Amino acid sequence: MIAKNIKGKSFKGCVRYVMNDTAQLLEAEGVLAGTTEDIIRSFAMQRSGRREVKQPVGHIPISFAPEDKERMTNDFMVQLAKEYMEEMGIRNTQYIIVRHHNTGNEHLHIVYNRINNDLKLISVNHDYKRNIKVCKKLKDKHGLTYGKGKERVKRAKLKNPDKVKYHIYDTIKAVLPQCKDEKELQSLLLKSGIHTEFKLKRTTEEVEGLSFRYGDFTFKGSQVDRKFSYGNLKKVFQKNQSEEKKQVSQIEKNRVIWGAEITPSQETILRNGGWIYLENMDRNNGEGKFSSYVFLNDEKSKLFFSKEHPDTFVSYGKYEMRLRDKILVENNQVVKAKVKWYGLGSYAYPYLWKANKSDSQYQESWDDPRIKKVENRENIKRLVLKKQEKTGRGI
Repeated sequence: MIAKNIKGKSFKGCVRYVMNDTAQLLEAEGVLAGTTEDIIRSFAMQRSGRREVKQPVGHIPISFAPEDKERMTNDFMVQLAKEYMEEMGIRNTQYIIVRHHNTGNEHLHIVYNRINNDLKLISVNHDYKRNIKVCKKLKDKHGLTYGKGKERVKRAKLKNPDKVKYHIYDTIKAVLPQCKDEKELQSLLLKSGIHTEFKLKRTTEEVEGLSFRYGDFTFKGSQVDRKFSYGNLKKVFQKNQSEEKKQVSQIEKNRVIWGAEITPSQETILRNGGWIYLENMDRNNGEGKFSSYVFLNDEKSKLFFSKEHPDTFVSYGKYEMRLRDKILVENNQVVKAKVKWYGLGSYAYPYLWKANKSDSQYQESWDDPRIKKVENRENIKRLVLKKQEKTGRGI
C-alpha cells in the first residue's frame, strides 16, 4: 500500500482526471454524484466559501501490491480509504472514492475538499511523514504486503514530474557506488543531463544540502529519496573513500582487490604502472560480481577500472590517448599521458589534468604540475625570507 498526498487548485481538472472511462465510483460523501459535472459543482460550491484558499483540492492516489490483488474487493478498498482519511485527519468534509481499472495494479483515488463542512481548512502540515506512518500502520493492521518501493514502479507509465524524479533516482543509484565526493557525483550526473545544485552555509560556505535539476523540474535530494539527502549521501561518500583506501592497502597486505585475489606478479605489474584483468570482483554496493581491467593512478594510491582495454587509443580533446589516461583525467587525476604524436610518427608524453572535475577541457604541460606547485611554494618561501632579512624582521 502506497499513498501520495497532492494539493491542487482546480476541482474541475482533478475530478475529470479521476472520473475517466475506467473509473468506478465506490463512495461519495457530501456531493451530488449523478454526473462528473454534478460532482465538480458540489465541490466548487463549498469551496466558494473560502475563496482566499489557493489550493482547496486534496487528491490522494493509493495503490496496492500485486500480491494483495485477490483481497481488493470494493468494500475492502473503501474501508482502507476511510481508515486512511481518518488517520490523516481528513474528516467532516466532502469526498469521493474512485477505483481505477486502467493499469495492472489495483489502485484508487480519493478526492476531498480541504475546506470542510464548517468552512475550516484541513491542515496538510507534515503530511509526508504522517503518510508514511499511516500506510505502515494500515499495512501492519491488515497484513498487507510491503512492496519493494521504487524498484517496483513501472517507469513507462509515469508522467512528469514523477517521470523526471524516477529518472534522477535511477541515475543516482547507478553512479553513486563510484562517487567519493559531491564533485564526482555532480560530474557523473551531468553526463545524463542532471544538474546538481548545492546549498551552502552562509558563514563557512560549506555544503549543507543539494538538489537535482533535470529540464524544468528540480527536487531536493530527500524528495528524490530519503537515502539521497545530503547527510545520507555524505555517509556513502565516506564509505566509498574508506573502501577504496582499504582496497589499495589490501594490495600490499593481502593481494586482494574487491574480493579477488591477485598473484605477486600481478601486484608487480600494477606497481610498475601496468594493468591486469580481474574476474568475479565484488561490487561495493553488494549487487553481484563484475569483471574489469584494473590499473593505478600515477601516484599508485587509487584503483581505477575499465570495461574496455585500457591501452586502446581514443580521441579526447586535441589528442588521441590511451583510454586509461582519459579515465584518469576525467577523475581529477594528473597523468603523464601517452598520446599519438603524428608529426614524429611516434608518441609524446604530456602531463594532462583538469583544474576542476566538471571542466569540459583539460589542461596540459610538459612539466609535472605537481612538482611545479612544490617549487612555487619554495620560491615564495625564499622571497619572504629575503624580504624579512632586508627589513630585519624575524619569521
